Amino acid sequence: MSRFESLRRFGALVRKEFRQMRRDPSVIVVSFGLPLMLLLVFGYGLSMDLKNVPVAVVLGESSPQAQNVAERIDASPYFRSIPTASREAAEKLLAARKIEAIVDIPPGFERDVALGNGEIGLVVHGVDANSATIIRTYVAATLQIAAAQNAERGAAVASPSETGAPPAVRILSRAWFNEANTSSWYLVPGLTIVLMTLVSSFLGSSVIAREWERGTMEALALTPASPVEILASKFLAYFALSTAGEGTAILTSIALFDVPVRGSCWLLAGVFLLYNVWALVFGLFLSAALKRQFVAMQMAVIGSYLPALILSGFIFDLRSVPDWISAVGHLMPPTYAMETVKILFLSGGATDVVLENALILALWTTSFALAALAVLRKRMD
Repeated sequence: MSRFESLRRFGALVRKEFRQMRRDPSVIVVSFGLPLMLLLVFGYGLSMDLKNVPVAVVLGESSPQAQNVAERIDASPYFRSIPTASREAAEKLLAARKIEAIVDIPPGFERDVALGNGEIGLVVHGVDANSATIIRTYVAATLQIAAAQNAERGAAVASPSETGAPPAVRILSRAWFNEANTSSWYLVPGLTIVLMTLVSSFLGSSVIAREWERGTMEALALTPASPVEILASKFLAYFALSTAGEGTAILTSIALFDVPVRGSCWLLAGVFLLYNVWALVFGLFLSAALKRQFVAMQMAVIGSYLPALILSGFIFDLRSVPDWISAVGHLMPPTYAMETVKILFLSGGATDVVLENALILALWTTSFALAALAVLRKRMD
């Protein structure tokens, strides 16, 4: 009989949470509207690809080889070629930030190429070091294609045995796991973790604190419901809501950005659900411990969303940062979720890494669930 009464109380508590959701439309907006809005903003607005970069091309001569280089730059989708009469005029444009780079083809370029010491000058606006590095890479790839074409044209006129030039060496490259060579494939899987972190921790951080602020938690404390039943009812209701909203956003991201899922779909779904549990339980812990919605939400942003955005490997590779920052990042659950979803989306395989990361997430989830229950019991006592 006591077990039946407990289940009936638990069902009543769950129904109470869903009724509160219906009376508070902002919860629905946060669960469904916020993930979709952030998905569109981040997915289309955040990109590491550079296109239509304005580049000044200074032609010191009008030889076929120099013209071919200029044509290759102009034909590239990454550049917007701006023919410039002189180096001085190009430098003025660079100083005014009207262009991002100067490609300088000097006089005597064709003669120097025939002698084996041809050079092309490249000046890049270096204020943004990351963009400057990407532009140098793009220009180098474009010039390599132009050089190969010039070599083929030269070979049609004279054979290597006649010119004494060594045969050309071509590099055949292929990008594994991102053959589309687009940053959206790299960013969107991580973006799903960032969205789940923000939405679930944000929702969880307001649930119990709102009860304390409204004075209804004291009423719940007077009922026969135990802290376990109260915490579980709130978790179950908001887990269902956040999973529905975030699942919609994840499926939309896959459809919009055509990101492949090369790992196990069941394993990916399991990791998403496990991480969603952690983020929600973390928010509930803050809500129970701090008892103030504003403070709990702020701490949820600081303790979960910002680490997911900055210290998880979403944008910055943790192998390229100082060791102590990498160590801090690896203390955060979002880091393990981020690595796992990127593996399951793009490369597949590495099941041992996926399972190890899932175990770490499970331990973090259990720890915060026990902490939330201990804090809530103490508060109600």
